[in-house]
Amino acid sequence: MSPGKPARSILAFGLAAASAAPPLSAQNATGQQADTVAIRQQIEGRLGRSVSQGEILEALRRSGLTRSQLRLRLSQAGYDPALADRYYDALEGGSLQRGAPGGDFAEALGRLGLMGQDSGLGIGPGQAALFDSLGADSRPFRDPPGLPFDLRDEPVPTVDGLPIFGHDIFRRFTTQFDPILEGPVDAGYRLDAGDELALVLTGDVELAYPLTVSREGHVFIPDVGRVAVAGLTLGQLEDALYGRLGSVYSGVRRGPGATTRFQISVGRLRVNQVFVVGEVRWPGAYQVNAAGTAFNALYLSGGPSAAGSLRSLEVRRGGRLVQTVDTYDYLLRGDNAGDLRLEQGDRLFVPVALTLVGVEGSVRRPAAYELREGEGLRELIAFAGGFRSDAVVRRIQVDRVVPPWERIPGVDRVLVDVDLRELMEGDEAMPLRDGDRVRVFAISDERRNRVVLEGEVNRPGLYQWSDGETLQGLIDRAEGLTEGAYLSRAHIYRLDPADGRRQLLRVALSEDGVTGDVRLADRDSVVIFSKEMLRNESVVTVDGFVKDPGEFPLAEGMTLEDLILAAGGFVRGAYALEVEIARPVDPLRRDRTLATVFRVALPPGGAPGSDGGSDGATGAVEAGAGDWRPLAAEFSLRHGDRAFVRRAPGYEVSRTVAVTGQIHLPGRYVLAERDETVSSIIARAGGLTTEAYAPGFQMIREGELVATDLSRALVEGDREADLALAGGDSLHVPAYDPTVLVRGAVAFETRVLYESGENIDYYIEQAGGYLDNADRDRVSVTFQNGSRATKRTRFLLPDGVPRPGPGSRVVVPVKPPRSGGLGFSTIFTQTLTALTAAASLIIAVDRISN
Repeated sequence: MSPGKPARSILAFGLAAASAAPPLSAQNATGQQADTVAIRQQIEGRLGRSVSQGEILEALRRSGLTRSQLRLRLSQAGYDPALADRYYDALEGGSLQRGAPGGDFAEALGRLGLMGQDSGLGIGPGQAALFDSLGADSRPFRDPPGLPFDLRDEPVPTVDGLPIFGHDIFRRFTTQFDPILEGPVDAGYRLDAGDELALVLTGDVELAYPLTVSREGHVFIPDVGRVAVAGLTLGQLEDALYGRLGSVYSGVRRGPGATTRFQISVGRLRVNQVFVVGEVRWPGAYQVNAAGTAFNALYLSGGPSAAGSLRSLEVRRGGRLVQTVDTYDYLLRGDNAGDLRLEQGDRLFVPVALTLVGVEGSVRRPAAYELREGEGLRELIAFAGGFRSDAVVRRIQVDRVVPPWERIPGVDRVLVDVDLRELMEGDEAMPLRDGDRVRVFAISDERRNRVVLEGEVNRPGLYQWSDGETLQGLIDRAEGLTEGAYLSRAHIYRLDPADGRRQLLRVALSEDGVTGDVRLADRDSVVIFSKEMLRNESVVTVDGFVKDPGEFPLAEGMTLEDLILAAGGFVRGAYALEVEIARPVDPLRRDRTLATVFRVALPPGGAPGSDGGSDGATGAVEAGAGDWRPLAAEFSLRHGDRAFVRRAPGYEVSRTVAVTGQIHLPGRYVLAERDETVSSIIARAGGLTTEAYAPGFQMIREGELVATDLSRALVEGDREADLALAGGDSLHVPAYDPTVLVRGAVAFETRVLYESGENIDYYIEQAGGYLDNADRDRVSVTFQNGSRATKRTRFLLPDGVPRPGPGSRVVVPVKPPRSGGLGFSTIFTQTLTALTAAASLIIAVDRISN
C-alpha cells in the first residue's frame, strides 16, 4: 500500500482508535483501581468494618520491613511504591499527611501477607486464606500462612558444629534473589497469557496500541487481527510481526528502506504460579513474577531445609526434567548463567544432599560443603576459599566414618593423612565420602632466631637474635634498664636442644653494664627483676570516725597525722583528742602478748581534715578551721599499725521518730531528749483528733509492732505505760474501726460488726463457725494496738476466752498434719497387750513351779 489516500485514511482511523482507547498507563490504572475497590470491598465485607489508618501503621510496625524493602515488594506486586511513603513518614516521627484513602494500601499489604492473623485487622484463623482468594496474582511474596516475617532469622543448620555453606543466605532477608522489574526485558523472554504488551508504530503512521495476551494466548491488533503469541519469545514475536504488520502497513519492512518502524515491548509482566517441593523449609505453590527464576522461587520457599541440596535443583516442566541448577556457581563465583527462568506450572524440586563434607582449620572459609559426583579434596579446598598463609599442606587429615559394609568390630572411624602437594602434582583425585571431616593444620607458633626480654627494661618484648648477640647489646636495643631494675641478679633461661630441658644462667648487672657480658643463644629468655616486686609491701590501717577508713601503703617517715590526712580526715563527732594505735609484737616473743597498744594524745585546737576545731570539753570535732600543731615527738608509724579513731563521749546524731494517723500535726520529729516519751511527742504533734481511737494506738520499732497499751499513757497519764522512744520508731494513731476481722479455718473470712462485751466465740459464730480442720485450742486475737491473747482451756475452770476490741483480728488456725507419732489409743492398746503377755507369762511359770 502506498502512502497515499488509503494510507491517510488508515492513519486517520488509527488515530481515532488511539484517541478512543485510553492510554496504556491510564487503562492499567483504571483496571487496577476497579480491582482495588472490589477487593477492598471484599476485605471490609469480611471484617464487617473499614480499615483504619492506625491499623495500617500497626501492621507496618509488626512487619519489621524497612521503607526500601516494602517499596520493592509493592513494585514487585504491581503497586505504586510511593503508597508506603506517607505511612513511613508517620512512623519515623512525623504526622500522617493527607493523601489517598488507606484502603488501597491496606489491600496491597493484605496481598503481601502483612495484614494477617497477628495484625491489627483482627483476622481470625478461619479467614487466613482471605487474601489468597482475592485475586490470581495475590501474595507475590509469601511466608508460611500465619507465621511472622522474622522466622527467616533462624540459626544456620550445622554438621558437627560446622555451618552448611549457602544456607545462611536463605535465613535472612535479602534482595539479591528478587527478579529485575525495571527496564526492558530481554529478547529471550517467553510470552504467555496475562502479559501486557505495547506496540508503537512511527514513520508513515504514528500509532500506539496496548495489547494484553488473552487466556488463549492471542493479542488483537487493530487492522491486523488476532496474532498468536503464547510460547513465543519477544524476539520471535518481533520477527513474526514484520510479516503481519507489513501486510497492512507498506512501510514496514526490514532494512534501511523501511518508512514505518515498529517497536514491541512488555509493559507489565504476568505472574506465574510455580510449585516448590522436596527438601525446602516451606514447600507449596508460589506466585512468582514472570521474570522470576529458580533462585527467586527457592528464596521465597525459605531455602533448603537442613537436609536439602544446593547443587542439584531440578526444574520440571510438563512432567519432564528441563534443567538441573547448581547454586554454587552463583554463590562462589557470581555466575547465574545456569539459573532458569520459570514458567507457569513449573515445579522446582529440591532433593536430599547426598555428600556433605566438612573442612576446618587453616582455610579461609571453614564450613560443610556439598560435593557432587567426581568432586574430591581439591574441589573442597577450592570451595573453602583456599589455604590460609599458615596452613601446612604436606599433611591434611581426613576423619572418616567407615561405611557400614566396610566396618569390622571395633573399627568405626579411621584417619587418613594426605600430602596435598603430591596430590596436586598427580592426576588422580582424592575422593571424599559423606560425613568426612577434613582438617587443615596450621604451622607451629614456635619462632626461631628470636630472644625474649622481660621485666625492668624500657622496651620489653620479642627481639631478633643473630649469632654473636650479647646480653648488653640486647639491653641497649631495649633502651636500657629502668630505675626500678634489680641489679644484683638477672636470669637467662636457655633451651638445651639435646634433651629439651631449660637451663638457668645467673648474671649480675650494674649501672655501667653487664658484669662479664654473656653471649645469647637462639630462643633465650631474659628476665630483669624489679626492686618493688621483691620488696615486701608495708601497710597501715585506720578505722573509725574518718572519712575513708581502710588500709593504706606505708611510706617511709609516715606519721599518724599523715595517715589521718590520707583517710580524708575526721568526720563530725570524732574524738579528736586521742587516737589508739595497736602495733603487732615481734612474732618471736614467747609471751602471750599479741599487740602493743598506744594512746596518742592529739594537740588541742583542731584536727586534720575536720570541718574545724573540737569542743574542748568532749573533744568532738565541730565547726571552725583549727590547725594541727604536732607535738615535739610526733608518732611515726610502722608496718602493721592499726589506728582507731573513736566517737567522742556524749556525741549523738539526731534521732527522729515518725508520727502518723489521727493527730493534728503528723510528720517526723527529732527527739529533744535522750528519754523523750510517747506522750511528749504526741503533745508536740498537737494531740489527738476527735476521730482518734486511743486504745488502738500502735508503736513500731525495728519493723515489729510493740505489744503494749499506750492509751494509758495518753488518756490516763500512766507514767509506767509512757515508753521512752528510740531513733527510728514509728507511732500511729488509728481511727475508730467498728469491725472485727475473722480469718482462718472458718466458713467465711469476713469482718463482723463489733459488739461490746462479746468474746471470740461470738465473732467466729458470725463468720459461719469452725471448719472441720480448725484448731480450736489455738484461736488467737490481735488487738488494734498490737497486743495478743489466745483462748485457753482450763481444767475444772471456765475457759479463758478473750473479748476482741474494735479493729481487732481473730485468727483460727488449721490443725497441724499428724506426724505419725503414737496417739493415746495406740499407747493404750500397746500397754494392754504388754500387760496381757506379762500376766500369761506369770501364770505359765506358776503352773510349772506347782
